[in-house]
Amino acid sequence: MENIFSILGFQNIVWLSGIVAVAITTLIQGLSSKYKPWTYVAIQIGKAINKETLEKLDNLEKKVNEIEKHDKEQDEKDKEEKAKAARRRILRCADEIRARVKHSEEYFNDILDDVTFYKKYCDDHPLFKNERSIMAIDAVEKAYKHAHDTDDFL
Repeated sequence: MENIFSILGFQNIVWLSGIVAVAITTLIQGLSSKYKPWTYVAIQIGKAINKETLEKLDNLEKKVNEIEKHDKEQDEKDKEEKAKAARRRILRCADEIRARVKHSEEYFNDILDDVTFYKKYCDDHPLFKNERSIMAIDAVEKAYKHAHDTDDFL
């Protein structure tokens, strides 16, 4: 009996082995829900082809995340500054009320907007110092109610 290599030839055996491997791989791909060899090969080829682009994309994503983090920090700082400015306006208004200065309804509306923002900020940020304005807010709200009830705006 002759050797299979001499009958088919080495080159034909390599081709036949390749065809059998492709057929088995295709059967596994089609019949298995867990193993997908062609999908895996395609993904690996895609990663190899796009390696440089994927690295650049990863770097870009890191930079975007850093910018978003910085923006959030800046937004929090801006909100804190806005809360402090609202508190200053509330305190000033309370001082003017104690000095018996009359205000227009529009001025009160602006101050009450500040009060609303300031209270929400304090609720959202329990560590923020709020005790400075509790009485001032109360005075502003009482003065507004009195001016509204008696139509005593400027």
